[in-house]
Amino acid sequence: MKVAENLKILIVDDRPENLVSMKQLLQRPDLMILTAGSGDEALSLMLDHDLALVLLDVQMPGMDGFEVASLMRSNERTRNLPVIFVTAINKEKRHIFSGYQVGAVDYLFKPIDPFIIRSKVGVFLELKKMEMIREKLNAELCQANNRLKELSDNKSNFLAAASHELRTPLTVIKENCSLVKDEIVGPLTDDQLKCMDAALRNCNRLANLVDDLLDLDSVESGAQKMRREAVDVGEILATCETDFLPKAKVLGLDLQVDVATDLPRVLGDEGMITQVVVNLLGNAVKFTPKGGRIVLGGQVSDGKVMIRVQDDGPGIAPEDRGRVFDKFTQVNRTHGPGPKGTGLGLAISRKISQLLEGRLDLESQVGVGSTFTFAIQIYDEIKQLSAFVRDGTRNILGVSQDWTLLLFKDKKEPTVLPSWLDEVVERAIRFGDDRVMPVKRGGSEMLAVLLKTNQTGAASFLSRLEEMVSRKIQGDNDLCYALLDLPQELQADLIIAEEDIEFLNLSLNIEPMGENSEQGKNPGS
Repeated sequence: MKVAENLKILIVDDRPENLVSMKQLLQRPDLMILTAGSGDEALSLMLDHDLALVLLDVQMPGMDGFEVASLMRSNERTRNLPVIFVTAINKEKRHIFSGYQVGAVDYLFKPIDPFIIRSKVGVFLELKKMEMIREKLNAELCQANNRLKELSDNKSNFLAAASHELRTPLTVIKENCSLVKDEIVGPLTDDQLKCMDAALRNCNRLANLVDDLLDLDSVESGAQKMRREAVDVGEILATCETDFLPKAKVLGLDLQVDVATDLPRVLGDEGMITQVVVNLLGNAVKFTPKGGRIVLGGQVSDGKVMIRVQDDGPGIAPEDRGRVFDKFTQVNRTHGPGPKGTGLGLAISRKISQLLEGRLDLESQVGVGSTFTFAIQIYDEIKQLSAFVRDGTRNILGVSQDWTLLLFKDKKEPTVLPSWLDEVVERAIRFGDDRVMPVKRGGSEMLAVLLKTNQTGAASFLSRLEEMVSRKIQGDNDLCYALLDLPQELQADLIIAEEDIEFLNLSLNIEPMGENSEQGKNPGS
């Protein structure tokens, strides 16, 4: 990729003849060479120009090269600017070490070998060129991502508006069809009754299609926020058995449950896990013929909890297994007594399994049956905190942002969170992408707060929190907190070690809101 802007370097030397000779030595068409005769002039030029390299003379009157380099390292704009010291004296090791201590990347001695200095300068120019290309690509990627996000938002808004406009007339149609079918408005012939059954069946199908489209859009767009915590899979499976057993009996199906008694809790979102199990069981009921058997199982294997839905229906042909999880794909539609679906249930279930960092697999044999296995990771305290950060910072468009993680705990009673904390923190939050969730860490109950901001914004949040909870009653609630900046490279795969968490005191005096509350302010320590 071509970079339009010329590269720039700065040569600093108090002797004009040295500046002229060095400039002639390094001149090339794609390079702009700036010169400075003093340290003050050099620092001024560094602030005004985006430089690839500074060639800095050590021995100068007034401010020498070491002082210039030290001042560079104290300024955010020039902190990472590479410096090569050029000198005719100070060849002793202690002087060379002094140069490296203030941030030099190299040390050259006069008289300078033209080949060596051109080669070294060329390396830094290439590095700068790569940096400029990367910045340009990042800017283009961000622009494209913003456009994609806009299109995704437009799609979601359209689906939401369309579903609203569809539901109202659909409800009216369904209610009137029900009145006619139930013969509230007069008797029906057998043919008329069949027509009303077909009308109601398709009304229900259309309503299910609208719901499934909204569900799929929410999981694909990231609008459906997860709350991954310790989930009892045994309870979910027991509830699903209770819900599906009556329907299975009516259809002449044998629904069996095979769940391990010591099934561990999993790290997941209860609603999402339930949705996957319901979709899998619903499909098994649809495609299993009368007299068939469905097994709902739950066991531990390979360090994960495996939820299994097995049926002895018609099975899925090998050529269809690769596309069975695609949107609007339905195979074996003519088999089974149940109603026909929308072709979105398995697509939604596969997407949910991926969001939960699990897996949804299929084994099937034509004429024998199918087995869907939903693998979910077992709950772990450290994994929960890492998952909380990944879920909050995940962006389907890949746009990186600044994030900060705050962890709160009560330093007096670390095993119990103050009852007021969750509610107050929720009120202090300002942005929709910020998230709050209780987590456990090393026996302590903590409140994790993920803020879409840098540490400056997090400090502002802490100030708001103090203002909101600064009323006094008997006793104090002493909080301590840890503030962790989340670099972009850590957001995708974060493991927070105990030694990386340093808790700081935040003393807050709390009282419930009431008429007799004594007003007061107790700054955090």
